[in-house]
Amino acid sequence: MRRILLPVLAAVLSVVGTSAASPPRSAVMAQQTVAAKYGPHPRQSVDVHWNSSPAPRPALVLIHGGYWYEQTDWSAWADKFADEGFQVFSIKYRLNFEAAWPAQREDVAAAVQWVRDNGAQYDADPANVVVLGSSAGGQMATDAATHGTNALGLKGVVALSPVASPYRAWVDGNTSTEAKVRKVRDNAAILARCYPDSTDNGTELRDTGCWDTWRDMVSKNWANPGDAPMYLVHSEGDFVPATHSADLEATAESRGVPAGDVTTTIVAGSSTHGGGLLSTAGMFDSVVSWLKDRTAQTP
Repeated sequence: MRRILLPVLAAVLSVVGTSAASPPRSAVMAQQTVAAKYGPHPRQSVDVHWNSSPAPRPALVLIHGGYWYEQTDWSAWADKFADEGFQVFSIKYRLNFEAAWPAQREDVAAAVQWVRDNGAQYDADPANVVVLGSSAGGQMATDAATHGTNALGLKGVVALSPVASPYRAWVDGNTSTEAKVRKVRDNAAILARCYPDSTDNGTELRDTGCWDTWRDMVSKNWANPGDAPMYLVHSEGDFVPATHSADLEATAESRGVPAGDVTTTIVAGSSTHGGGLLSTAGMFDSVVSWLKDRTAQTP
């Protein structure tokens, strides 16, 4: 069995990761920001950006990107979403060098459950939860929408440049000379703790076999009717190409997911990635509108 060992991290670190592009700070900021814990690990934490409200507001869970390897700062966007009427829960999770997949899936599920159990004290509606994830966080978001047929009971999922198929990222990274594409490939292998090999189902470094782990990480493999609606966004020149989302959408529809429940949008003439897409013309408003439609929130 070919194993991926953590010394490869040194090579991965040679490429500097990018954080989510931050918007200008809004003139009206979220009234309160509170840090909390949803689990015992130091990264199992959540920053709550919320406004006191006489009626419960929808809960928006934000999942940062960063190649599954780095934390990125979403505080400015969290404040902007809070200004739009959401109680925002920006989560951190165990990174790939700290825990192999499916630890990240488990962290998202634990965080959503924490929001349901504790959201009322932040004037959030525990029955009205939506998720937004970026890049590697987008993979976790699309996984949350599909795994167990929306077992988390989400009203909707937005994914910006989602690495919806880490296996595709592996294949693309093997033929690309672009540093960011190869960094996604390398970090997907660290996440799985092995290189994808259809003949390898050893469990030496993980609970399930290597090939089964790679299959498990691909969101389209879980697509079924009953999944949470998804709004998937890439730029035309995204280094995580729109084929990740287009394949997920096509597979979902082929399995009976109603047309329109999964929508892939491509921003023409742009190479923006992840959170930066929210700064492209009209995209933030489009995402807010889509989320409000799914949570039956009055604009």
